[in-house]
Amino acid sequence: MSDKIPFGLDGAVIARMDWQLALKRISHDLRSDFIYAPHIGFIYAKAGDELIREVRSALSNGAYSPGLPITIEVPKSFRIQVAVNPVRLGPSFSRPGSILLPHDRLLYQVLADQAAPIVQRKTDHSRTFSHQLAALDNPAMFMPTRTCWSAWQSELARLSQEQGIKYILKIDVANYFGSLNLHTLINVLNDSGYASELLNRLETLLSSYTSNRSSRGILQGMFPSDLFGNFYMEPIDRFLKDNGVLAARYVDDLYVFIESVEAAESLLRQLIPRLRSYDLVLNEAKCKIIPKNQLHSEEPDLQELFDEAVEEIREQLNDDDFDADYGFQSEWEDDEEEEEDEDELSLEATKQLFDSIGTYLGQEENIERFCLPLLAKAESDHALQHVLESFKKRPSMAQIYASYVAKFLKHDGVFDALFALLVDSELTDWQKMWILAALSQADKYDDASVKTALDILQDAHRHETLRAVAAIFVGRYGDHSRRITLQGVYTTSPPYIQSAIYFSSRKWSKVERQNARTNWGNHGPLNKLLTIAMDKK
Repeated sequence: MSDKIPFGLDGAVIARMDWQLALKRISHDLRSDFIYAPHIGFIYAKAGDELIREVRSALSNGAYSPGLPITIEVPKSFRIQVAVNPVRLGPSFSRPGSILLPHDRLLYQVLADQAAPIVQRKTDHSRTFSHQLAALDNPAMFMPTRTCWSAWQSELARLSQEQGIKYILKIDVANYFGSLNLHTLINVLNDSGYASELLNRLETLLSSYTSNRSSRGILQGMFPSDLFGNFYMEPIDRFLKDNGVLAARYVDDLYVFIESVEAAESLLRQLIPRLRSYDLVLNEAKCKIIPKNQLHSEEPDLQELFDEAVEEIREQLNDDDFDADYGFQSEWEDDEEEEEDEDELSLEATKQLFDSIGTYLGQEENIERFCLPLLAKAESDHALQHVLESFKKRPSMAQIYASYVAKFLKHDGVFDALFALLVDSELTDWQKMWILAALSQADKYDDASVKTALDILQDAHRHETLRAVAAIFVGRYGDHSRRITLQGVYTTSPPYIQSAIYFSSRKWSKVERQNARTNWGNHGPLNKLLTIAMDKK
């Protein structure tokens, strides 16, 4: 908690909120967090009831005071061009990726849950397709990203076939989440019917994360921010609809369908000032006008390509000449075998789509995001070499790459490749955090590996999120001597890293665990919650 002016909430309002649903949604949301923080996730999983009690108590007593987020720079896909020969990759642009500590995240989520039904009613779902809300009691909060993306792709294809349409104006907003005006967001929510008492608390919470010096920007990478960030553009959707403009939006990516280049110019003369009134400006490097027949190359429908690959492979399997290659064919085909056949079809289609990655220039990361989770689920190492070679080339993909590679730590060369990346000075701390997260899925390591993680932990120039993961690694895999060193590091570390070290004591001997609890168990709100969590079976 911080020293900001505390606030509270009326008891009746607190009682109406579904705190357990908020907790479930946070647990679901953790899967896509920008920051790997297993010690924080452990609190939600094991001490959620106590967390709820503490937040409700602070609000009831008028003593709630927001803390500060944990933020790290996350590489973006877009990179600075280097005007030299031979052509080389330039530095990546970045954006802030954040998590909130448990008390703040719970309050942020429960406030967003109160807004969700209003957002659902006020959103024009024929014009915006990102972050479509699931059932109001669904822990996932939103429909699957792939479902939303596919619906958007289908609408883009439909609009491109409208009579008279010849061009598409592709609009991208610069630094979208960082530009959102908090006062404007609050006004948009107020106009939509969000309760004033909750609005005041939400504004206080959001303002505290901008250090109270700015009224712009919301944290990226959490369900509530996805909800509010998507809804912020609702007045723009309405403006386009009122003017009879055909358009479809996915977060801040807006596709407008027009009859001529002159029509685009006329529209932009109105749209640019309208966006500016919401503190939004266009990303000049990404906005462009394309003939409608270039839509498929600009935004290929990956689900459609996947389905086409499935059908192509199915046709091959049904071809009489193809059957001979399989030798003996069983006459017995129960449901389980049919499901296995479908799984095999999906896997082969995924491989085929992944192998086409060079065909769709500029869409490589989208194809990777589509295919790698499917390949990981099927435990297919089809993309393993590609991923290991791409860590340095595509910094923004480190989180997805690490999740995939973690499935294959026992494969030859994977361990050595990951540790080489871990000590590579060209990689960012965010990339290394996820590499270390992948390595943390193994059963054991030698002391040299532990020493590498310990060096990272003791380097004060490293980001605390990376150092925290390194601390957990040392605590889990290190011997007694390394744990003694870890205890010494604890005293000079910030609270976030201290809580990671305390969390790692779960794997220590009984005496060491008891000493850790005695010495550290009451050090601040995180450690107190961890103590409760570690007492749970």
